[in-house]
Amino acid sequence: MNIIDHDNLDDFRDAETYDLHCDAFNEDFLFLDQWVKSLGSPLLDLACGTGRMSIRLAAQGYQITGVDLVPEMIARARQKADDRAVSVEWVVSDARSFHLQKQFAGIFMLMNAFQFLLTRADHEGMLACVREHLQPDGQFLFETRNPSPRNLFEVQHPEGETYAPPDGGQLVITEYQHYDPMTQIQHYNSLYQWMHLGIEQKATRKRVALRYVFPQEMESLLYYNGFEIISVYGNWQQEPLTAASPAMIYVCRKRRS
Repeated sequence: MNIIDHDNLDDFRDAETYDLHCDAFNEDFLFLDQWVKSLGSPLLDLACGTGRMSIRLAAQGYQITGVDLVPEMIARARQKADDRAVSVEWVVSDARSFHLQKQFAGIFMLMNAFQFLLTRADHEGMLACVREHLQPDGQFLFETRNPSPRNLFEVQHPEGETYAPPDGGQLVITEYQHYDPMTQIQHYNSLYQWMHLGIEQKATRKRVALRYVFPQEMESLLYYNGFEIISVYGNWQQEPLTAASPAMIYVCRKRRS
């Protein structure tokens, strides 16, 4: 049964616009630096987007593979890596069904990509692939938004967010949201307005559906798919997960028994 009636990856087809509001994010840098230092290579960036983290870690000397379902994301990632003379193995594949015939010391899924897995079957497919590709002592790190009342019901930027495209002007993104408690899916309807001198030049609408998983549900999901939780945090500063935390950040490994 389809629980959405639109292309949930439409927001990623325009890789340059995606980079405008995502590529500068750096709150996870210090955490990832510490984590990968403890693991070494090789590393797998799952749902890598345009290579924000893959390229950064490869520039530090790590052997890294980036996997993403959207060809436009991988094409831009490859271009950015070439421009910076950085070597990354790029793969267009689905996080729920990829098979690379290799194992990794660390696998990570960032920028809340976990929330694009909308069903139990999606979760189980992804976790099975992660298990297949983890070394015996490897670790899996991922983040997802905490289903707090603030995240579920409060509009984060009611006035819209403004970005500066490289060709001048402004891009204003305004989001409207609706949470369905039966499916645990947050539905976003976003308006993208390209402005120049205060005059709208172009406008498009995009729809995105994101699945929320609650903490107790996550424990069961990981346990019954063969993982044990090493640690869980409420933000990238490694503070404890609370009801008010913005995120749920999990570090896991294969369950040994």
